[in-house]
Amino acid sequence: MRAPRWIQNLSRVDFLNSVGLYLTRDSLALVCLRKDLFRISVTTEEVREIPDLANEAAGRQALAEAMAPLLANFNPVEDPLYVCLSPDQTLVCEVLLPQVAEASVQQVLEYEMERLLPFRREELYYDFLPMGKKGDRLRLFLLAVPRRALDWILDVLLSFGIQPAGVETLGAALCNFLLFCRGGVGGPTVVVTVQNDALELIGLGPRATGWKEGTEILFSHRLPNSDWSRRTAKDIFQSVQAYSPRFYSFGAVQGFLNSMNGGSLEVEDLAHVGGERLAASGGTLPAPIVPAIGAALRGLREAELQLNLRPEAPAMEERSTRVASLNGRLLLAFIVGLIVWIASYPIKDEIQLASYNRQIQKLGPAVKEIQRAEDEVNGLKKQVSVLGDIKKQRGEVLRVLEELSRIVPTSAYLSILRYHGGSVELRGSAENASGLVPLLERSRLLKDVGFSAPTNRGRDNRETFSLKAEIEK
Repeated sequence: MRAPRWIQNLSRVDFLNSVGLYLTRDSLALVCLRKDLFRISVTTEEVREIPDLANEAAGRQALAEAMAPLLANFNPVEDPLYVCLSPDQTLVCEVLLPQVAEASVQQVLEYEMERLLPFRREELYYDFLPMGKKGDRLRLFLLAVPRRALDWILDVLLSFGIQPAGVETLGAALCNFLLFCRGGVGGPTVVVTVQNDALELIGLGPRATGWKEGTEILFSHRLPNSDWSRRTAKDIFQSVQAYSPRFYSFGAVQGFLNSMNGGSLEVEDLAHVGGERLAASGGTLPAPIVPAIGAALRGLREAELQLNLRPEAPAMEERSTRVASLNGRLLLAFIVGLIVWIASYPIKDEIQLASYNRQIQKLGPAVKEIQRAEDEVNGLKKQVSVLGDIKKQRGEVLRVLEELSRIVPTSAYLSILRYHGGSVELRGSAENASGLVPLLERSRLLKDVGFSAPTNRGRDNRETFSLKAEIEK
């Protein structure tokens, strides 16, 4: 099962600095990288011409003079520095071993070294990368550098207090650079390099590595300029072209493509690819710093192909890995704490809500008692208001009562008397209800007397009536 890309990237989150140094026979390129969580930026890029670097005697002084002013850009003790060597300084070849040698590849290579390369074993620094299997044979990508060619470079760097954390070849640095910029390869991909009139073709392909996406080297071909026009070179290029339609280039590859009748082939420049990922305003990176960036990615834990030609480097890398692992654990603890802190808010709200509910339940009887008392007070206020209105109008009401007691005959009975807003309503029973109207009309206090409802005669031969009259002001 393959983990999502963001989980894979999360394992590489860190705060790191790293330095890459690319050396050719006539130039030097130095790059300082900084990693802040996920963001990687180029803090320093320097390119210096050193014509005498190919000659050890003159190269020592030339390299020392070129490195001296560059030390102000990084900390030689704390910032790991990785060296990338040009193809003319290194040796590469493909090795086939029986599968029984898989458990002891290092020992088998030591025995086979002198047969594979034109040097004695003790004259070389070397390392290898697995290339999968070919039938029942193991395929290895063997890379080596003569000790004499590397030792004097290490001596010059050591004179400035710099102990390189790793040494790798141009091809490995460019592959790591491509994988970093593109986030891996989705299919067969070829890196074409031309440096110092030497051609190198490296094929990359995706590889399943458990929960992470991986990449492996599928082939590597190195040809000098003198072999470009030969039949063998054309056959190799045709097989490579049939293998993959995706080509990435570094250096002056157009001359080679023209000689192979591949001028129309779409090839993307690695400097342009890096500009999209690292340049502040996009565009294209300076070509000489591309291998230096590819080497420096190792110190930021962003290099997928792990290659190191430098002796004693495993101890330094182990220390760097421990520090990076500690940073990763601290970051993981921080993320877990942050998740717990965020998730605790709903729980706190539920606990607080339950506490409020308990307090409301305790105060419930008291609140009901207060509401009952408030309702009682409101009722009393209404009664007081009615009595107050009656008090204000008591003179008029008494006059109405006095007038009715004088006018209404004793044979009529009033059951309801309502007084409201300058009008009076009378309900009751009488022997002749219609006779009450003229009696009430003759009053100086009442006017507009009339029935408000029909009269009904009951079993007792009496009529119920409902009269309404206005009061004279």
